[in-house]
Order: sequence, then C-alpha cells, then structure tokens
Amino acid sequence: MPTKRQVVRLIAIALVICSIYLTWRWFDSKEWLRDVGMLFHQPQWLIFMFIVYLLSFVLKAGAWRIYAGPEVRFGIYFHAISYSLLVNHVLPVKVGDAVRAGLFMKYGGKSWEEAFHSVAVMRLLDMLVLAGIGGIGIVRLGLPSSWIWVTVLAGGTLILATAHYLPVIRKIPFVAKHSAYFHLKMLSGKGGVIIGLISLSWVLEAGVIFAVVRMIGLQLGAIYLVWANSMTIAGQIFHITPGGIGTYESAMSGSLALLGVDGKDAYRAALVSHTFKFLFAYSLGGCSLLSMPLHWREMKTWINRVKGQIKPSSHGNARKDD
Repeated sequence: MPTKRQVVRLIAIALVICSIYLTWRWFDSKEWLRDVGMLFHQPQWLIFMFIVYLLSFVLKAGAWRIYAGPEVRFGIYFHAISYSLLVNHVLPVKVGDAVRAGLFMKYGGKSWEEAFHSVAVMRLLDMLVLAGIGGIGIVRLGLPSSWIWVTVLAGGTLILATAHYLPVIRKIPFVAKHSAYFHLKMLSGKGGVIIGLISLSWVLEAGVIFAVVRMIGLQLGAIYLVWANSMTIAGQIFHITPGGIGTYESAMSGSLALLGVDGKDAYRAALVSHTFKFLFAYSLGGCSLLSMPLHWREMKTWINRVKGQIKPSSHGNARKDD
C-alpha cells in the first residue's frame, strides 16, 4: 500500500506532467511577454492586483493575530507570512510555514510549540475555507464528485468541532492541550471573526485572476473566479517546485476550462496570474528581508525542526536565536 506522502507525490508529478503538456501545446514566449506587458500597459489593473493581493495577506495576518494574541505587534505576523510566501517561491518544497513559525517564535517571544501551533491552525483554517468554497462551487456546477466534497467537508468540520471531547484525544496530553486552546478560541466570538477574515482574504486574492481575465478579454463572473482561485490554491498541497510551478498552471487552467473558458486562454490566464504572484512574492519578501532580516542558518534550522530532523527539546524554548 502506498503511503500518503507517495500518493501526494504521484499526484504532484501528474500535475507537473500535465503542465508540461500544456506548455508544449500552447506556450509562446512572445505571447507570454506580451501578456505580461499588459500588466504595465494597463497600470490600473496592475495597481488593483497589487492592492487586493496585499490586502489578502493583511487580513490573514489580522486573523492570525486574533487567534495567537494581540500582545505581539501586527508587523511580526505580517512579515512572518511574507517570509513564508517568499520561501515557498524559492524552494521546491513547501516549507514556508516552518520559517513563519520560527520568525514568530523569535520576534514574538513565543515558544516553538506555541508558534507552530498557531501557524498549523491558520493553515488548517485556510484549507477548510478553501474546501468550503471549492465544495460549494462543485455542487453548484453539478459535477459528479459533488457528494464526495460535501461528505468530506461535513465530516472534517464535525471532527474539528468535537475533537476536544473525544476520549482518544483526552488520553494524549499534548494533543488535548492544543485541542483545548483551539476550541477556546474558535468557539468564542473570535472564531467567527477569524473565519470571516480568512474567507475575505481568499476572495480578495481572487482579484488577481479577475484582473487577468479582464485584461485578456474574457468574461467570467467574480464568484466563479473565486471558486477557480480556491481550487487552484488548494491544489498547492501538491507543491514540489518553487512556487508550485506546474501544479498552479494545471489547476488554474483546469478550473477555468470547467467554467467554459477555451483551453489556450485558460492557460494564458494561469501563466500571467502566476507570473504576477512570483513578482509579488519576491518584492514583498525583499521588503521583509530589509525590515526584519533573517539568516539562512536560522531558516534552515526551523525547516529541519519541522521535518523532524532536529528535536525541539535539543534547542530548548528559551533560545530565540535558532
């Protein structure tokens, strides 16, 4: 029986192969440069994309701060997310969350356990929101797998809502402790605000593909593009290349094609929107590097810690420089 990691890797490879096929069939360097040039020849759309994408990360940082605590200044949350975005667009493996947790630990005065818990919860909520948007869209489109999405989403929500009360969870002190904190936060009035901010952040991020399809002359409703963006971002769990090159193009092209967009136009839109996101990630990450410098040694230590190559206890919570 293949392991979960092997299944994920096989799906990721399949998506990359699909992207290679799309590139072989439709990629034209001159057309790509012309499409990217539209971003600068129509500055109103470029400004719009930059603002909505930036605001989406501001809202994610705000949601994280509500969950983890207002005693840490907002800039630390924001720069931690910025670093995560940069690392995921530089390395072929998705380890940005390790750097995100490490920066929060270092500058936020938190233990590694506290920092990583909050990052993991934010990622979990991201995926739940994306799954919710994706499921609603799939049901609305009437795709054959609709019932599977509804069942999985409902089951996942039920497990999260009741996990703290399950005997198996209560028997494991470490898990019970984090589960209790999660329920304390999410079942309070703050939980609705956190979910609302995260949901709105993903709606705003869809503004990037909205602008791109308008620039290349496609007419798709904003709600459908929110769905396409959510499906594409959810597909980044199969990230095996810098920035999800290949998986992003395959997922976005496929989602737009399901909405009735011509295959070549769907690929063009995916390519241009991904190009913008790369430029944004490097620009925002560069600003964070200047504002809150980190050394590669630090980031590598945090990445190794998450990968299980370094035991948390070997460094101790008191050290904030590792």
